[in-house]
Amino acid sequence: MLDERLGGFAPGRVHVLSGAAGTGKTVLCLEFLAAHLDDAAPAVMITHDDPSDLLSEAQYLGIDLERALANERLILLRYQLDFARRYGRAPSVDVVFEELARLIGPTVPGRVVVDSIAPFLEGGPASGAGVTALLQFLDASGATSLVTFPGDLSASYDRRLESLTQRAAGIFHLTADPDRTGHLDIRKVRYQVPSTAPIHYRIEAGTGIVALTSERTRRATDVADESQRKLLVIDLSRSFPDELLPLLRSNYDVTIRTGIASSYADLVGGLGAILIEVRRDNINEVLTLIRGLRGGSNNSPIVLLTQYQMRAVDRTRALRAGADDFIASHIHPEEFLFRLDTAVRRGHNPRPTGFDEPLVLQPDRAGGEPTALSEREFGTAVGEHLHRERAPFFTVVSLRPQKGSPEPIAEIAMRTIRVEGGDLVGRADGRVLIYLHSARRKDVVPFIDRLRNEALKAGCGELTVDTAAYPADADRVQEIVHGAHLTGARDAL
Repeated sequence: MLDERLGGFAPGRVHVLSGAAGTGKTVLCLEFLAAHLDDAAPAVMITHDDPSDLLSEAQYLGIDLERALANERLILLRYQLDFARRYGRAPSVDVVFEELARLIGPTVPGRVVVDSIAPFLEGGPASGAGVTALLQFLDASGATSLVTFPGDLSASYDRRLESLTQRAAGIFHLTADPDRTGHLDIRKVRYQVPSTAPIHYRIEAGTGIVALTSERTRRATDVADESQRKLLVIDLSRSFPDELLPLLRSNYDVTIRTGIASSYADLVGGLGAILIEVRRDNINEVLTLIRGLRGGSNNSPIVLLTQYQMRAVDRTRALRAGADDFIASHIHPEEFLFRLDTAVRRGHNPRPTGFDEPLVLQPDRAGGEPTALSEREFGTAVGEHLHRERAPFFTVVSLRPQKGSPEPIAEIAMRTIRVEGGDLVGRADGRVLIYLHSARRKDVVPFIDRLRNEALKAGCGELTVDTAAYPADADRVQEIVHGAHLTGARDAL
């Protein structure tokens, strides 16, 4: 929940979570760790709780902590029962943190949880040297950390905690009503966040902490005016249209990055929008990037800038991944700015995600190169799409060379189709059959032109071409793929 509300935590900084027992501090700590466990760097948790109790709580929340421990993605350390007494008698606080470093070993954690800081207060010197030493340890680790405090930091002044409150990038406080409804307040934050409004929550089995309002969207009214003017342009292919940059810079505070790693610092703060240039050859990279942003709970609207007509299947996959709008780069500048401004004002509206991978992929040879389907395999694959998809929509193409073998045409076709988008190539009685997933008949013309040019360069001569689009030409689809028996699709046809 905190990841979502903040659009990410300040990397490498300490954050404080306060609240009485039973408000959900440990639950939020587990969610803080769970959001990171798939990343490259492992995580560390220092806790009062019995490991078996912690594992049970994680299981209740739907977090697979056991696998993270087995895969060494998580190091779990428990305070000894007499930690406070031994800590208070230690000749130097350095001894404690040297022991902690030894237990963690050579691991360089990405996130660290200390749940809670109380033992360092109960047994440490009155001057707060123990808390300061803990902060130095966390700073040296380079990890993004979350430290819990069993109380309310604003209730009374504690000199020992002064270094913690001064150094913290954010301070968050939890409270709970008798009906177990919880409230989270953002007491302090040292970086821009989408919204600092309090939220109400409950803890649900299999889900964890859930906001009580309908799924929260990031609206322009949640973002400061200066943040609304910030536009992050991610140019993965370094081909962003030069003519648009002066237009954007005259209306927005524009930052251009060429990848997610270089964009991280910009993504932590509030943004008006994220604009990503997408092309035919980078659609999968863009989808991976969008999923990464949404997986990191970034709630800024994402707009895709397209220089070509995207297939419906790619647009659907992008929307499911978390994109908010598409803008063609060739439209009039006035319309371009209006649509971008609209996206900023509207914010991100989360949608239910769904299965967006093609049902059938072009098979590979042993060396990883794609190989054409047989006639029957091709028909079975098309039939599978017809049988399983809620709204099947595609075009099939038949190519017959006027001279020579169809084998070179099949090789050219497999280099021309978009395998990752669900396109398929097969061979049947001297023809090459092509299935273009979610393509309309008019969209196929540029594809056939490219394929014809490649065939002429390879000396294959002219091609006899026949096309049929489903569902408009269902009967013609049956005729083109007549020998393939369209398994599972007879009722649809």
